[in-house]
Amino acid sequence: MKALIVFVSLLATVFAQLPAPNAVPIPYSFNYMANTEDGGSSSHEENGDGAGRVTGSYTVSNLEGHTRTVEYVADEAGFRATIRTNEPGTANQNPADVVVESSAAEAGPVLTSAPAPKPPASTRTGVRYVLVPITE
Repeated sequence: MKALIVFVSLLATVFAQLPAPNAVPIPYSFNYMANTEDGGSSSHEENGDGAGRVTGSYTVSNLEGHTRTVEYVADEAGFRATIRTNEPGTANQNPADVVVESSAAEAGPVLTSAPAPKPPASTRTGVRYVLVPITE
């Protein structure tokens, strides 16, 4: 009996998340601007036309004057982004469907992604959970 109750509850949850038949997509728009704890700022704006096409941008700035602005489009042609930055260690490049436009000084080292080092054989791998009590 308990298994039937759990199954029916799960089934109801699944059906509650399905879109209603003949549902009309709803366009949306949002934006925010906030100061960060380290003296920088961030902002984000996004618009959806209700038919699956989304455009938006976000900007992150730090106290040192480094800024990254990402403008993006997600539609039937996929996700495309243009990144404008003056962060040190960046260079102009166009990986995948992303355009990176850097105004950083050319003298700095270029940041690249390297494979993560393999842990020693004696180290346990996997997920570690840390429980933190809530204090009020």
